[in-house]
Amino acid sequence: MARKNIDIRRPSLLTKLYELYKAIESKNFPSNEDLQRKLEVSEKTIDRYIAILRDKFSAPIKYDRYKKGYYLDEKWEFPFPKLTEGEIFSLLISINLIEEFKNTPLEDTLKSLSQKLELLLPEEITIRSKEVEMILSVSLSPIKMKVNIKETFEKIFSAIRSKKRILINYYSIERNEITERKIDPYHIYNYEGVWYFCGYCHLRKEIRDFALDRIQKIKILLEPFEFPKDFDAKEYLSKAFRMYKGAIQRVKILFDSYQARWIKERIWHENQKITELDNGEIIFEIEGHPEELKRWVLSYGKHAKVLEPESFREKIERELKDSLKNYE
Repeated sequence: MARKNIDIRRPSLLTKLYELYKAIESKNFPSNEDLQRKLEVSEKTIDRYIAILRDKFSAPIKYDRYKKGYYLDEKWEFPFPKLTEGEIFSLLISINLIEEFKNTPLEDTLKSLSQKLELLLPEEITIRSKEVEMILSVSLSPIKMKVNIKETFEKIFSAIRSKKRILINYYSIERNEITERKIDPYHIYNYEGVWYFCGYCHLRKEIRDFALDRIQKIKILLEPFEFPKDFDAKEYLSKAFRMYKGAIQRVKILFDSYQARWIKERIWHENQKITELDNGEIIFEIEGHPEELKRWVLSYGKHAKVLEPESFREKIERELKDSLKNYE
């Protein structure tokens, strides 16, 4: 039996029941018509909600014939789930991550979810998402895109779900050219604030990654495609040291005792290996795309020295010599 699709942007039943409770708890004796206007539902739905509150939540809801409205016959509080302070913070922090999804189809959904969570928090929990922003920063996106990619995101998202090929006009910065490519889109992901998708490129005959903000034109085709049985998005993304896929190289880097303290403090990649030397230096071994590793090594300046392989040493040396020419 097919599962019924759920639109989580619609107010949940729990949200509606809480709104109903708050209206009745206000001691204004709201009528059925008042509640219909407030909740934007029908008379029968209000009757059903009240029945649920009475039967499932034991709410002492009564009807006053003289005032023609509902009221609570005794003190009663809406039975919120018992959350610890840490759980509440975790929920609110999660919602604060909506910035990561700005200009995507998920932005409106997450905003709606945030509003519902704030509405459902019991009154004794006074902290709100805006206050969390003042206390904590959870930034996973140091880089922001300048191009609005909402429409592109929506089309790729839709194409992946419907397993339809797409045709894109893609701008390659490296080649400084625009090419038309037919792609079987597999997976959308975010890296340092930039949205990408990976998929089989019929032009290059291999799986490639594409930045959404470099797609100048996109069209969903009627041609269906099948996901490769051996494709695993998590495994695919974990292959890269950072972002670059393709041919990888294992390198050995000597970090001096100063920089070694920071390097060995973190796990840079699951394939890394660290050998600590008696003088405080470390030999750091890692696999990755040569271009990406080159930029990473150079970022540590005099504190990093490539040991192996020789070809990578020479690449770094040439880069440094070329850089020095800028200051001659």
